[in-house]
Amino acid sequence: MRERWTWRRRPAVCARIALSVVAATALGGCIIETGSPSYSEPRTENALHDELARAWAPRFYQDVDESYAVGDYITKFNFDGDYNGKNNWENLSRFSSVPAYVYYAVSETETHYFIHYAVFHPRDWHEWIGAERHENDVEGLSLAIRKTGGAGTLVAMETMAHDQFYQYRAHADVIDGSETIDGEVSLYDGTHPRVFIEAKGHGMFGCDSRCDRAPGDNGIVYAYEGQARSPQGAAGNFDQVYSYALIAFDADGRLGGDQGFWHRRHDICDTCTFGSWGKLRGDNYGSDRAKLGWAWDDPDDGAVFAGAMLCDPAHFFSAHLGGRAFESSFSQRYLTHEYQTHLFELLAVQSSRAPDLWDGYADVYVQIAAPDSPAGPSELVGRNSWSMAEALTGVWYDVERSHALPFGPRHFCRPGQSPTTFAVYDLDSTTDDLLGSATLRDTVDHTDGITLGEAELRFSYDMR
Repeated sequence: MRERWTWRRRPAVCARIALSVVAATALGGCIIETGSPSYSEPRTENALHDELARAWAPRFYQDVDESYAVGDYITKFNFDGDYNGKNNWENLSRFSSVPAYVYYAVSETETHYFIHYAVFHPRDWHEWIGAERHENDVEGLSLAIRKTGGAGTLVAMETMAHDQFYQYRAHADVIDGSETIDGEVSLYDGTHPRVFIEAKGHGMFGCDSRCDRAPGDNGIVYAYEGQARSPQGAAGNFDQVYSYALIAFDADGRLGGDQGFWHRRHDICDTCTFGSWGKLRGDNYGSDRAKLGWAWDDPDDGAVFAGAMLCDPAHFFSAHLGGRAFESSFSQRYLTHEYQTHLFELLAVQSSRAPDLWDGYADVYVQIAAPDSPAGPSELVGRNSWSMAEALTGVWYDVERSHALPFGPRHFCRPGQSPTTFAVYDLDSTTDDLLGSATLRDTVDHTDGITLGEAELRFSYDMR
């Protein structure tokens, strides 16, 4: 028999939940869905981040193809009792349903919270097209939330579908940046973004008409209630609602027993969680085709490097989107951020090259490159990020992301002790001239300046 819940709307006071670092317990005053069982979900060491993830937990409208419904049900990576990615395709055949889980990660700057949610399906599947099948599948979304007290105010949302990011605004001060806005955020009950998930391929999008009626007339809704429910069929037009539980990306298993993807990021081998950095191990219909947030890359989204959605969400949002919401009141300096391995901060550059008779002074730009990128190019900063035309010899120029706004720290994710190269170039109409470079393999502080051939650079670099 199919499970059907009766929902009651929460009072308006719950739309902005009062949170406290010391005791984040204000959720107790909210009316929850009738019939939902009592459940105490494991907390991590950061209670504030846990409560933020719960307060903004999305409402997922999962389209389901009933020819293989379990292939469209979300769950946890270790649904089969192990963390071996190479047996998930086969092991799913043993299940008619699986309990619902969603992974999350929270980072915080001086002005904003960023919450990343990821959903896992054991199969990306299709009835007959092999190219659209592969073992393991992860799609997700991230939220930018301005600190305005309590749970804050949602500014924007981005989703991932088939190696493309989609942008949705929740505030009038948000306009196009390097990406074009795809729509408005739709909220359920004030703080829960409504999100549509495709059947089979599981691409994720902000809700549109597809959330009003399931494309194939079969679909279920996943809503956060703290307990992992297993769907009992998907017939109907999103009229069955099932609870999901949350697992932190950095969960180590001591609380609740489940480990998060970030905690297992170095578990790389043939029968491990990952086959390579950021790519889940899988051997059905291709090798290691499913990726996590630190390996996601949109090839045409401007000067945003692979993994930025998770590893540097402040840069990710402020590059993709523009407007007053991302100008002087938007900080890129993190207070807490566990999901990174390297960071640098560019401060200033100067050229010591004498002016050329034909080309004048050097047109200076900085390039920063880190190998071992799981997707896309290794360049983190380049000629399109910042440049100074006709840079006078011996004059320091501040590196800015726009007029009078500091470039800010940048964070990225790489495996192990991957080196990073800092180089200064003279932009040329044919081949750019290298003024000088240095390759670093350890934390350094060059905020007072370091000489790189015919240039000097002020920066700091940290390997976590």
